[in-house]
Formats: sequence, structure tokens, C-alpha cells
Amino acid sequence: NDKCADCSAPEPDWASLNLGVLVCIECSGVHHNLGVHISKVRSLTLDEKVCEPSVISLFQSLGNTFANSVWEELLQSRIAFQIDLTPAL
Repeated sequence: NDKCADCSAPEPDWASLNLGVLVCIECSGVHHNLGVHISKVRSLTLDEKVCEPSVISLFQSLGNTFANSVWEELLQSRIAFQIDLTPAL
């Protein structure tokens, strides 16, 4: 988890607690705008709950790569099956 789960920026310092990923400050803003029903964002340095041993253990066990493989599993298949609806010129 040395890179942001979304943009790969180094040393992310924010966590999406319900998605199980670490994100950078810029991506944390995007996650925040999604709403807490989608992504519950907390600072690794400012929010004490995030630094509890059980939470840290969970993030270390999952890792951003694994978490992204779960959340983005269908992304590639959806892209592969998109139909080009652009009218031919």
C-alpha cells in the first residue's frame, strides 16, 4: 500500500474504510464526494480510529492491488463488450 489505489501517487495518507484501500489527498476528495454510503474516507494521520491495530492489519492483509481486483473485476469485461454507437461518416 505504498501507492494510491486510484492514481498510484506515492505514499497515500487517506483510507477508504469500507472499500479497504489507501488513497492520496486528491483522490480522497473524489471519494469524499461520492458520499459515505460508497466510500467512507478517513485520514491516516488525523483520525485516531484508522490507526487502530485491527484496521491497520486489515489494510496490510488486503492491499490496494487485491482490493482493486475485487472492486474492478468487471471493469475489463465491460470495456471489452462495449459497442461503438458512433454513427459512421
